Amino acid sequence: MTIRCLFFPFTHITGNQLNTLLAFFPSFQHFPISADFKHDLPLQTLCEQGKIIPVFSSPQEISSVELKVEQYLAWAQIHKGNKGNLKSLLKNAPYFTNDTHVTAIKSQIKGMKDDPSASLTDESVLQRDGLFLKMAQLFDMQNERIDLALKDLDKDRDKLVSTLRGLESVSTETENSPAEDHNDFGAMMTRERIMAWSGCMARKGIWQQADSRRRLFVTTSKAVFDYMTSNCEDVVNTLDIDQIKVHENYCENKSEWQHQFCEYLMGVIQGDGNRKNDLPEVNDGCSLSGQMKFGFFSGRNINTLFNISDEQIPVCLIKLKG
Repeated sequence: MTIRCLFFPFTHITGNQLNTLLAFFPSFQHFPISADFKHDLPLQTLCEQGKIIPVFSSPQEISSVELKVEQYLAWAQIHKGNKGNLKSLLKNAPYFTNDTHVTAIKSQIKGMKDDPSASLTDESVLQRDGLFLKMAQLFDMQNERIDLALKDLDKDRDKLVSTLRGLESVSTETENSPAEDHNDFGAMMTRERIMAWSGCMARKGIWQQADSRRRLFVTTSKAVFDYMTSNCEDVVNTLDIDQIKVHENYCENKSEWQHQFCEYLMGVIQGDGNRKNDLPEVNDGCSLSGQMKFGFFSGRNINTLFNISDEQIPVCLIKLKG
């Protein structure tokens, strides 16, 4: 039985997240809060290869969300840095009206109360959650660009120092070594991210697509895993492995190892075993290693958070290490 990995709670995948996911798993399901991958050719290629299984939104679902985001960004750009004019505008003549009013958009993005859907239809809740995820996606994309720019500056500085010292430029990272993210984007509005992501997935019927006993929630965010641990009534820490060797890209043994790794996790999820010495090993000289935590989460708060009733929720945290 094939395991079904759901990457959460992000709708944007950074380069490091992508490398990490594809180091451990042959494929994973992803909700990109878009109708296609036309504007992201690398993801489109991986989709065609079967490595990314997208959960796309319909053009009707995404069009209104994207319109509100565009309106909000345009409004913010016009009044950027003009606090006096901004206060006057909000008080006397708001730029937006009705459901596109800036305060309405802000409340949809941030206003996730204990029971925010009490008077809303499924369609409007889906739109609210989609709006939040779209804004979070833009936030993550911008921060990834900043991180990459900072890394480029670090490399340029190292090259300059090496040149001034009369030394050959020595790279501190090998081709196969992972470059760690400077920030854990999951630390920003963690609960809201999970709620919005799971709300969209639930209303799109993803939870009913396959046997729940082969579903695995996968994250690369320690902040997300820690949040669930600290807000769960019942958590079973099945695995906590600080060092697990994985295959490097293009290694001919990578596919077989991933198959064995998924079979192992499938056994853990189904309760057939969780012994660390049953993990598949890497004995062919590959030097890449990772970290993995796995736990079952349950209880009213967690089940409500995930829009899943009366089930233990298997969650796996994965990281690559240099």
